[in-house]
Amino acid sequence: MSELKKTTLNDIHKEMGAKIFEFSGWEMPLEYEGMIKEHESVRNNAGLFDVSHMGEVLIQGEDSQRFIQNLVTNDISILKNNEVIYTLMCYENGNVVDDLLIYKFNNDDFLLVINAGNTDKDIAWINEKSKGYEVNINNISGEMSQLAIQGPKSQEILQNLVDIDLNEIKFFNFKKDLNVCKTPCIVSRTGYTGEDGFEIYCKNEDVKDIWNEILKAGKEDIKSIGLGARDSLRFEACLPLYGNEISEEISPLEAGLSYFVKLNKDNFIGKEALVKQKEDGLKRKLVGFEMISKGIARHGYDIGVNDEVIGFVTTGCSSPTLNKIIGLAIVDSKYANIDGEIDIAIRKRIVKAKIIKRPFYKKQYKKDLKSDTKDIKLENINEFSYIPTTNEDKQKMFERIGINNIEDLFSDIPKNLRLDRELNLDTYKSELEVSKKIKDLANQNINLEKLTCFLGAGAYDHYVPSLIKHITSRSEFYTAYTPYQAEISQGTLQSIFEFQSMIAELTKMEIANASMYDGATAAVEACIMAVGQTKRKKVIVSKTVHPETRKILETYMKFNKCEIVEVDFCNEYGITDINNLRANVGKDTACVLTQNPNFFGIIEEMEEIEKIVHENKAMLIMSVDPISLGLLKTPGEIGADIVVGEAQCLGNSLNFGGPYVGFMATKSKYTRKMPGRIVGETIDSEGNRAYVLTLQTREQHVRREKATSNICSNQALNALNASIYMSVMGKEGFIEVSRQCIKKAHYAYNKLIQSGKYKLVFKGAFFKEFTILSTESIDDVNKRLLQNSILGGYKLEKDYEKLQNSVLLCVTEKRSKEDIDKLVEIMEGR
Repeated sequence: MSELKKTTLNDIHKEMGAKIFEFSGWEMPLEYEGMIKEHESVRNNAGLFDVSHMGEVLIQGEDSQRFIQNLVTNDISILKNNEVIYTLMCYENGNVVDDLLIYKFNNDDFLLVINAGNTDKDIAWINEKSKGYEVNINNISGEMSQLAIQGPKSQEILQNLVDIDLNEIKFFNFKKDLNVCKTPCIVSRTGYTGEDGFEIYCKNEDVKDIWNEILKAGKEDIKSIGLGARDSLRFEACLPLYGNEISEEISPLEAGLSYFVKLNKDNFIGKEALVKQKEDGLKRKLVGFEMISKGIARHGYDIGVNDEVIGFVTTGCSSPTLNKIIGLAIVDSKYANIDGEIDIAIRKRIVKAKIIKRPFYKKQYKKDLKSDTKDIKLENINEFSYIPTTNEDKQKMFERIGINNIEDLFSDIPKNLRLDRELNLDTYKSELEVSKKIKDLANQNINLEKLTCFLGAGAYDHYVPSLIKHITSRSEFYTAYTPYQAEISQGTLQSIFEFQSMIAELTKMEIANASMYDGATAAVEACIMAVGQTKRKKVIVSKTVHPETRKILETYMKFNKCEIVEVDFCNEYGITDINNLRANVGKDTACVLTQNPNFFGIIEEMEEIEKIVHENKAMLIMSVDPISLGLLKTPGEIGADIVVGEAQCLGNSLNFGGPYVGFMATKSKYTRKMPGRIVGETIDSEGNRAYVLTLQTREQHVRREKATSNICSNQALNALNASIYMSVMGKEGFIEVSRQCIKKAHYAYNKLIQSGKYKLVFKGAFFKEFTILSTESIDDVNKRLLQNSILGGYKLEKDYEKLQNSVLLCVTEKRSKEDIDKLVEIMEGR
C-alpha cells in the first residue's frame, strides 16, 4: 500500500489532538472536539477547514476558454474575470468524471479546483481531451494549500486580516493577490457548507502562519473543523459529494444538477447523451428522505417499494441542525414523489422512510453585498426591491413548470442571438441624475425641430394641430389600447367609433375597424382576409407597393402556404405594368395588392387594375395615403374590396419611426372576416345612446377555428390623434392640405429638373412624392443637405437595383417656398 499524502498542516492537526483518518489517499483530520460540536460551530459562529488535499490545475493559452467550454457542462462564456463557476465534467455517456470550480483570471488563464480523490484521473482526462487546442495544462496541486473559513462570523473574523473590505468579494467571485496576513493569496467566496464563507489559496510555506492567525483572530468564535463535520454540513445543504450523489454511474441530471448543465450551449463532452436522457425522461432522480422508523441509512443501502428494489442511498446521517435522521438517495423516477413512503434495507431489517423536499437546510449565502449590509442574510431578498416576487417565489414557479432558472425559458433562442453579458448599465442614480442622463441622450438625436424634412417613403412630416396634444393628454383619453372591460369606458369606445366612421367616410367604404398596428401589417392582414374569403392561395402584389410591406407580406404568407407573385412596374411611367398584371391574374388569384399613390409617389391607373382583378373574381386591396383622398378618387368609387393605409399622417408625429396606426375599411358583406375589433352604436336599457365592442375576431374571444386574426388590440391613442385631426381639418381642410402638397411637390420637381443636374425618371402623374435621377451619388447629395440642416430624400437603389442614383423626395404642406428654394440651391451645388 502506498504511503498516504499529507498536507503542510498535518503536524499542527496532530498537535491540536485531531483524530486522523485516511481520505482519498490523504491523511486528514476527521474531528478535533467532536463532529457535532464542530458542525454547530460552523452553523452558529465560524469554522476553519484545511482542504489542501483538493487539486488545483492551471489552464492557460489562447484556446483556454474554448477548450474548457467543450470540457464542462456549464457555460463559461458568460463568466467574467474574477468570477467563479461550479460545473461538471462528463464522460461521453453523460455520467460524471468530476465536479469542480473554475476561476477565471482572463480569457487565456483559468484555475480548475478538483476533488482530491480524482486529481490524477481528472488531469489525465483533461490532458486527453486537450488535443487540438492551444493550451498549457499545469498541475500546481503540490505547490498550493487551501483553507476554508465558513460560518456567519467568518467575514467578521477574516476582515481583521485583510487590507480590503470583504464586501467587495461577491458570491462566487474572487480576488487575486489579496493580502491575508500580509501574504498575497487568492480569496474567493463560494462555500461547501451552506454558510457564507471564504476560500484562501496560498503557497505551502505560508499556510501555517495564516491558519494560526485566523484562529487567533477568531478567538472563541471559531473552531478547527475536520472533514466529518464538513460532510454533515454539505449534506444538510444537499451539496453533492463525488462518489455519492455523483459518480461514473450517475449523471448530473439524475443528481438534480440540471441547473449546471447548459444543454443549449453549442457543444460539450456528454451533451448528446444528456440531451437524449432529458428527451426520453429521467428514469432515476435524486430525492431526500427522512427516517420514520429507527435506524440510519448509510451509503449504498438498497431502497425498495413493495419488495422491488427501486434505488440506493447516497448519503445518510443524523442531522445535528434538524435533529432528524435524514438522507439522500437515487430512486426510480416513478417513486420520487414528496411524502411517498420507501423501505430501506438496514443490515437485515427493513426500515420505513418518507421522501421529503430538498434541501434540508436553507443555504445562508450572501449573494448581494453592499458595505452597509454586513450582517444581513440576503439569499431571499429580491434584486429588484420594487418587484414583490421574491427569489423563493421564483424558485417555486421554476419547480412547478419544470425548469431550473430564467435562462431555461429562452433555450429555444439560438445562443448567437442572445446577449452573453450583463447589460452595460450604470449603478443606481437619483431621479435628478436619471432625468439629466435621459435628456443628454435625447439631445444626441437630431429631430425635425432642427431639420427641414424632404424625406417621405412611408412616414410623413405633416402639420399636427396643437389641439390634438391638448385633448389626448387628458387622463380620460390617455390609453394606448382598447380597454378589456370595454363597455365601462364609453368615452374611449365613442372615440374609436368616430375613428371608424370617419375612415369609412374618407375612403367611401361601408365599414372600418378600430385600427391596426400600422399600415404594413394592415395590408398583410387584408391579404390574409382575402385568402380566407376566396379560398384561393395566390396573392399578387405590385412592386410599386412599399418594399417593407412586401417583405412583411412574404414573412406572413410563408406560414400560410400562399404563393406570392410580384408584378413589375412600367419603366416609363413608374406605375404597375398592366400587361404583366393581366398575364398573372387568373382564376386562382385571391387578391391583388396595390398602392395609390404608389411608393414612387405616382398615381396608379386604378380603373384598369380594378377591371382586371374583378374579371377574375379576385379581391382588390388598395393601400392609400389618406391625405391624397382630399383630391384623388376614393377607393370606394374605384370599386376596391378592402382599403388599408398608414394613418401616421393624420395628426401623428413621426416619433422616430413609431408607434403608428394602420386602418382598414371594407364592404359590409366582409364584416365578419375583418381582423381586430369593431365598435358599434346601440341603445342602453334607459334608451340612451351607448357603445359596445360589436365584433372581436381574435381567438381569445371566439373559437380558435373561427378566429381571423391574432391582433389583440388596436392603436387607440394614435387612432384618437387621427380622429381629432380629421375633425379639426374637416372636408375643406383636407382638400386644402392635399392641394398644397401637390402644388408644392410640383414646384420643387420643376425647379430641380430646370437646373439640368437632375433628370426625369418616370412620366407618371404624382401627388406629393417624386423620383429624380442625379448625376452624383445620392449619399453625397444627402450628406451635403444634412450639413445644411435638411433631411434629404430616400435612396431608391437600396430597394430597386436598377434605379441607381435615383432619389425619392417628398414635399408636404409644411414646406415653404424658401425651404424648397434652399433645397434646390444645395442640391445643385450652388
